[in-house]
Amino acid sequence: MTGAGTTVPRRRPRSTLFRVVAAILILLVALLASYALWTVYENTLTPAALNQGSQLNPKPSPPGGLSPTAARALAAYGGEALWNAASVVETTVTVGGLLFQLKAINIPAHARITVDVQRPHTVIEPVDESGDIGVLDGFSVMIVAPDGRIVAQRADAREHLQNAGLTTQWDRLNLVYFLGYAFWGYYTFPYLLTRADIEWTELGDGLLQADFGTNLPVHSRIQRFWFDTKTGLLRRNDYTPVAATPAARVANVVFEHGVSNGIPYTSKRRVKTSIQEYGWVLPFPDFITIDVERWRLR
Repeated sequence: MTGAGTTVPRRRPRSTLFRVVAAILILLVALLASYALWTVYENTLTPAALNQGSQLNPKPSPPGGLSPTAARALAAYGGEALWNAASVVETTVTVGGLLFQLKAINIPAHARITVDVQRPHTVIEPVDESGDIGVLDGFSVMIVAPDGRIVAQRADAREHLQNAGLTTQWDRLNLVYFLGYAFWGYYTFPYLLTRADIEWTELGDGLLQADFGTNLPVHSRIQRFWFDTKTGLLRRNDYTPVAATPAARVANVVFEHGVSNGIPYTSKRRVKTSIQEYGWVLPFPDFITIDVERWRLR
């Protein structure tokens, strides 16, 4: 009971709750709008932007021949004579991104990755914190201890893919297979244009499609490559990372090039999830991040 003249303040719990809900909704709308603008920016003003170029009558390049886009790209990365004479690419690289978090495994930062230019052979050192070395040779993979002992091996990694979904965890051999073939393809790209066992088709100025067949370890048999039509340098490579999951569609976007002994190389790549095949990408999160700290062709 209150005394005369005493006023009890009214509580407005519903009003307070309404303001909280309204603030949360405004924040969510702002976040969605920001993400939408970021997506537009990513797909119009960065190397991820798709420029289909002038459409041609697509037909595969004849064996031993190069289309205009392929010839321009090969010249941009040093020329055919340079790559025909090369034997290996030696690099130091740090790899990260959502995929390796979901797979619960990755290689240490600043790992040394060496690939053979002429054939699919990759050495990753180290592949784990214990200092073991991962080796890909064609479709076979193995883990070698620092003292030279073979710790584990798999004759045909394609027969043991742990790729039912993105959260299906990898063992070390699957990790070596995925990174081994991926970096062999990334690092030897200009040489791949000259291989007789890969069918290249120019879909438009600055746009190539590759059919890798079934005898090379690659992300997916059919891939597309976009290039800067002025410099000839690679901008984007789209594929399905089957060894991770056949349900994914990604775009490997080149954000920066470095130069080693006068030869350009892709130094900063970000693999983005595609909204649809060969379409716009989501700006975040990065599916894979690749930062090359040292690169040498010899």
